[in-house]
Amino acid sequence: MTPATISNLISELLDETLVMEKGNLEEDRRRAGRKSVALAFHPNACNTLAVHMNAREVQIGLANIHGTVQTLRRYEISLESGQSAFIERLISEIDACIAESEEVTIAAIGLGLVGLVHFESGTYLSKDHLGWKDVPLAALLRERLGLPVYIDNNIRTMTMGEKMFGAGRTLTDFLLIYIGPGIGSGLVIGDRLYRGGSTGAGEFGHMTYNPDGPICHCGNRGCLERYTSLTAIASELDALDEEELLNRVRQSDRQAHEAVSRAGRRIGTVLASYLNMFHVPKVMVAGPLAEEGSPLLEEIRRELYDRSYLARRERVEVAASELGENIGLIGAAALAQWNEVFEHRRLG
Repeated sequence: MTPATISNLISELLDETLVMEKGNLEEDRRRAGRKSVALAFHPNACNTLAVHMNAREVQIGLANIHGTVQTLRRYEISLESGQSAFIERLISEIDACIAESEEVTIAAIGLGLVGLVHFESGTYLSKDHLGWKDVPLAALLRERLGLPVYIDNNIRTMTMGEKMFGAGRTLTDFLLIYIGPGIGSGLVIGDRLYRGGSTGAGEFGHMTYNPDGPICHCGNRGCLERYTSLTAIASELDALDEEELLNRVRQSDRQAHEAVSRAGRRIGTVLASYLNMFHVPKVMVAGPLAEEGSPLLEEIRRELYDRSYLARRERVEVAASELGENIGLIGAAALAQWNEVFEHRRLG
């Protein structure tokens, strides 16, 4: 494109308040003509409604194009209450948030959901142990709310958040592992989120750690999640709940420290096998226990480097996610922005 064409396009973007000028750029050498002007996305260029679901609650927030989120509401859920009740409550809460944000133009809605999701069709897949059936959730929400809707597994949306707004911005390949009540992962290859088959990929927590271990709800035995999730560690310590576990870790309780260290070693063992098969230069770890200097990260690194020849030869960086406790909402916003604005995909 010619400089004039570029200038015309930028003028249109400025007129539509999609971008804004940030002042003149400092240049290494003087040249004739107008000084170069720095541009940035306008904070109000694209607002999305982000919905993040974990095992116990749903969070809903408003996010701008920079990934800055404002939490609007959160509510506890009981999946055992039934699929229809869950969906109606979800629609009601989202609708209320849209009404509260009437002065803001919302471009799309992104949902990160626990469990299996068929991204292309927007289908939330069945949960046999709860008696749930497949439901075309994205299409249902689009019809009821009148906005573009994108849904995916919540850990894959977190991974997309890392790619757009976190340390993954400068990486073409990386792995994200999230450690919460369960364990999941997301993989970026060649700057693209890898989904695998129709139900996606990334069930890191359901890789086998001990073939003779306890039965998991997925039907397998000895899944990593049964040994290293927050739920598993709390149970090992006879803690009342995960909050007690986290409090004991913050208070440097010796038994809690040892339990978290064991979890790190177990994760590092499985991660070494993963990276021997598929090498990435960086692994980001997210969740309440994933802080730099924590025994969890230290033991993951130690076990990985002890067990993986490839990780020693071509160093793999293991680091805490930069997105903090809002990673779920940031990820859901990234899902909506990437598909509605940057790729402009209409699915379902």
